[in-house]
Parts: sequence; structure tokens; C-alpha cells
Amino acid sequence: MQETPEKPNQIPPEICYEDDEINLIDLIYPIYNRRKFLIKFCLVITILTGILSFFSEKVYEANTVILPEAEDGGGSGIELKAAFLEQFGVSGLGGSRSTPSAVFEAVLKSNELAMDVLRRYDYFMIMGIANEERRKITKSFAEDVRVSKSKDNPSISLSMQSSDPVFVADIANSYVRALDDFNLANSYTSARRLREYIENRLRVADEELDIAQKELREFQEKNRAISISKQTEATLEVLAEMESQRVALEVAKAAKERFYKGPHIELEQLDAQINAINKNITRLTNSQEVSVPVELDDGRVEFYIPLTRIPALNYDESKLLLKVKAKTGVITMLTTQLEQAKLDEAKDMPTLNTLEIAEPPQKAIKPKVKLNVILGFVVSLFLSIFIIFFIEFTQRLDNDPESAPKWKEIKQGLMRFVPFKRGY
Repeated sequence: MQETPEKPNQIPPEICYEDDEINLIDLIYPIYNRRKFLIKFCLVITILTGILSFFSEKVYEANTVILPEAEDGGGSGIELKAAFLEQFGVSGLGGSRSTPSAVFEAVLKSNELAMDVLRRYDYFMIMGIANEERRKITKSFAEDVRVSKSKDNPSISLSMQSSDPVFVADIANSYVRALDDFNLANSYTSARRLREYIENRLRVADEELDIAQKELREFQEKNRAISISKQTEATLEVLAEMESQRVALEVAKAAKERFYKGPHIELEQLDAQINAINKNITRLTNSQEVSVPVELDDGRVEFYIPLTRIPALNYDESKLLLKVKAKTGVITMLTTQLEQAKLDEAKDMPTLNTLEIAEPPQKAIKPKVKLNVILGFVVSLFLSIFIIFFIEFTQRLDNDPESAPKWKEIKQGLMRFVPFKRGY
């Protein structure tokens, strides 16, 4: 067999292994040769890192946990909640089926609540902050508040950080008190507005009833009490009922208009019902028809004689009787609603419960001295190795006959850009 000629540029394996071993030694030797520098450099950087971390400003964190009351599911609660959130510039939560935790979380992050907490401590006066800077400081303060909602339960955790452990605990607890005060004050205000509206409406209804009774008495005295037929009485009764229903719908509409800002489907439904009742009242009072069909609540349709077909004298008396009965029904309805509004206003249930009160923390969360020392040692180790290799590289360039002139020229060119070397 013919032997394959050996290639002249092929290097034996033994020489390759020897070169690898030499390269590894060349890498380790500069580090070993300058081991004192490496140890001193790492010790100095690590000690300085530990000293700076130990004497730097400590940061403490205080935590408090609150549990909102369960929602009763009523429509009034949603309406009061919507009005409450509008004071903080938060929209879209009150009208939806948001949980109490989501609502309180949004309020805790608001700038208005942060402003109230800072005013409780006279923070702006103590720090001498101008009025034009207060809004900016408040926004920054609100951004530092950390609010998180638990995944397992509806509780809310509030945490804050500061260099003063007592101050940060007081601020966290003040946030909870401010949230409870705002919520109670707003709920009370909403109930009070509804009660005041009903009281004013009841006062007007009393005056209208007095006027109607006086007119009826004067009419009866003048005309000596003319009798009314049974059909006329039935017409008056249904008209009185319609009048009461219309006033009740108007009261409900006025109450809802205080909570809904702008058009709403419930307001449109109430307008449709009021228009339908007004149409029936107009037909029963002013229609020229022989009889007017009216659909009752149970679905039955009955026919009533319009008041215009009653003799003029009976018509006048019927209108007066209708006015008296309508005003009496309105007063009865308003009195019932007023008592219910007073009960709602008198409710003094807590809006939220504090599960954990913020206590002054004993240990600082920042700085973490051990972690900083370890990181300082690792960084200084790699940095010292880099410096050693860089020094070794420059020395080899200085000793290399071929590269030394070029390296010297580069150093001279770089030295021209150093200001304090220009005079040398």
C-alpha cells in the first residue's frame, strides 16, 4: 500500500497540548504575580462598600392591612359610591359592579387623600412649601404609597417607606383614618341630601294641601256641598292614584339625577312612565270622549267618565276634591320616604375594619449591608483582574520591539488631550 505523505504544516498533538498549557499559565501568572494588589484592592473596595452601606441613611417600611365591609348589593350603595369617587377624580368604578376592595384601592392612590393626610400633619407649614408646589409634592407623596390587594381575600395592604420609623407608621395609620373619615362623611352627605330634598318637598306639599282644603271649604260653603256620583268618585280615585304615582316618580327621578351626571337609561324609563301617566291624567280631565280606558296595575282595563262630562258645578268640586286627595296621597308617600331616609342617615356602621395596625418597624429594609458587601467583593474581584490584565498588556507592548514604537506614539497622542500634562 502507498503511504499518504505527511503535510508539512501539520502540527503534532503534543505541541498543541503544550501550547494550551502555556497559555493557561500565562493567564494565571499575572494574577499570581500581582496577588498582593488583588487582595488589597478587593479588601479596600469591600470595606468601603460595607462602611458606606452601614452609615448610609436607613429606610424603614410600615404596613397596615384593612378589610372593607361587605357590599349590601343595593342600588343606593352603588350611587353613593359613584358620588364618593367623583370627589377624587376617579370615574367608572362607582356605576359598575366593582368590589369594595377595588374602590378603596383607587381612593387610597388618589392625590386628594394624600393632600388630606399631609394637612393633618401640617406638613406644608412645617416644611415651608409654597402653594404652587403643594400639588406637585402631594402627587409625589401619593406615588410613594404602595397599595396591594390580596388574592385570597378582599383585604388591602398599604405600605410606606421613610427614614423615620415612627413617622412612617403614623402616616400609614393616618391613611386608614383619612379613608374611613372621607367615606363616612361622603355617605352621610349623600343620605342627608336625600333627606333634605324630601323634607323640602313635604313642606311644599303641606302648603299645597292647606291651599286645596281652603279652596274646597270655600266652594262647599258657597255652593252648599253638591253630591258626586259613584262613577265620578271612581274617576277621582284613579286620578288621585295617578297623581300620587306621578309625584313618586318625580321624587325618584330627582333623587337619581343627583347621582347620575348626564343621560341614563333609568332616567329615560322614569320619563317614559311620567309621560304615560300625564297622558292618562289629561284624558281623564280634559277629554271629550264618552269614556276613557285606563289600564290598571293588575293588567285589567276599566273605563272612566272624564271630568269634562260632569256638569260644571260637579266638575269644579271634583277638581277640588282631586287636588285634596292627591296632596294627601303625596304627603303620605313623602312621610314614609322621609322616615326611611332618616333611618338610612342614622346608620353608623363602620365602612372598613383594620386588621393590622402599622407599628414602628424595628429593622430597616434598606440598605442591605450583607448583600452590598458581597456585591462589592465580586465587583472588585473582577475589576482588579481586569486592571491586572490591562497592566500586563501595556507592559508587553512596551517590551515588544515591533509594537513598542507604535504604542509609544499612541501614548504620546493621548497625552496631548490631558490638560495637566501639556506643560511637561
